[in-house]
Amino acid sequence: MAQGKLDLSKLVSKAGELREFIVNLYKDFIPIRALAPENGGDGEWDRAQYLISVARRYFDDVKVIEAPDPRVSRGSRPNIVATIRGIDESRTFWVIAHMDTVPEGDRGMWSVEPYQATVKGDLVYGRGVEDNGQGIVMGLAVGKVLRDLGVKPPFNYGLILASDEEVGSKYGIRYILNTGGGLFRDNDLILVPDAGNPEGSMIEVAEKAILWLRITVTGKQGHASAPESALNAHRLGMMLALKLDEVLHSTYNAEDPLFAPPKSTFEPTRVDKNVDNINTIPGKHTFYFDCRVLPKYSLDDVLATVNKVAEEFCGGKGCNFTIEVLNRDDPAPPTSPDSEIVQRLTKAIKMIKNIDVKYMGIGGGTYAKYIRMMNIPVAVWMTSSNTAHSPDEHVNLNDIINDVKVVLAAMMI
Repeated sequence: MAQGKLDLSKLVSKAGELREFIVNLYKDFIPIRALAPENGGDGEWDRAQYLISVARRYFDDVKVIEAPDPRVSRGSRPNIVATIRGIDESRTFWVIAHMDTVPEGDRGMWSVEPYQATVKGDLVYGRGVEDNGQGIVMGLAVGKVLRDLGVKPPFNYGLILASDEEVGSKYGIRYILNTGGGLFRDNDLILVPDAGNPEGSMIEVAEKAILWLRITVTGKQGHASAPESALNAHRLGMMLALKLDEVLHSTYNAEDPLFAPPKSTFEPTRVDKNVDNINTIPGKHTFYFDCRVLPKYSLDDVLATVNKVAEEFCGGKGCNFTIEVLNRDDPAPPTSPDSEIVQRLTKAIKMIKNIDVKYMGIGGGTYAKYIRMMNIPVAVWMTSSNTAHSPDEHVNLNDIINDVKVVLAAMMI
């Protein structure tokens, strides 16, 4: 134990020297876009090649698990698995982050170039610097500190940089879990740094169910000057979206204080293009809902409600509809706050940041959900500026450095 404490003191001190390393990492990989085909990209391979080269400097073993995907030019999606062998090689402390990002959105809303790492004081700006570049650099930095000091951790330290988190994880953690050959053991300690709060006081232990829907209303196209000869699918689609918004929120209105926000959420988001010209009444209107549902409710019931509302609405208006499920993640059992990974983090956060933690659930979806489905405890934690998916997404370098210290402490205590 005395040796562990000595090592921890050295490790924490070394972590304080990481600023330049972290900035250089960001400047190198943020310009390498990693967008899924669904988001107009060619996957993660270009970014992965760079990250593999970095991981090989600091980890004993680096391998890639390829998930076949004919939609991308390489024909597969990469999942990097890097490990440093520990004193006890029968268990591993894993950090799991994702390489893919979402598009930048409206560039006019950015004050910096989205695909550059722009440093302003202690802040680094760019698309993906937080979601999930923060997890990437933190995971690599922990490995660098261990290697630079020649410290062998009490058990293996593992880093997984996976693909496809933003659009369903089929080619990322879900593929690893299905084909990884027992990569995870029941006694492993698993951290997913992909959600948090600005203080670093929130450990996420549960996630809502997720349901993404594409709803198409079909009417009759016609000339805008003669609406009596047409059936305006655009108007009807907007009306149906508002009706669904009202019914879903009123029907599934329970609150659970574990979660933030405490209610289920049902958000109409994207709308597909219909006609090209202003003076044509659209005959088809397609819109989307992003539903984040408390675990007490069944997604089958939510789908049944959506179908019932659409049937009644279109039956009265003379239109037709289709409902497609684009993504469905049923809820996983929550992680117990008494689990070893959560308790190690709790003690480490108190030691490094001198704050008490709170255990919470979130509406966002992370890799943790799929690991929890295997009944393996997993904690989601980082100190987050909460700018993911936003213009001028950014991170605080001091937060990342302190997070590295927390992870090192969680391994060594």
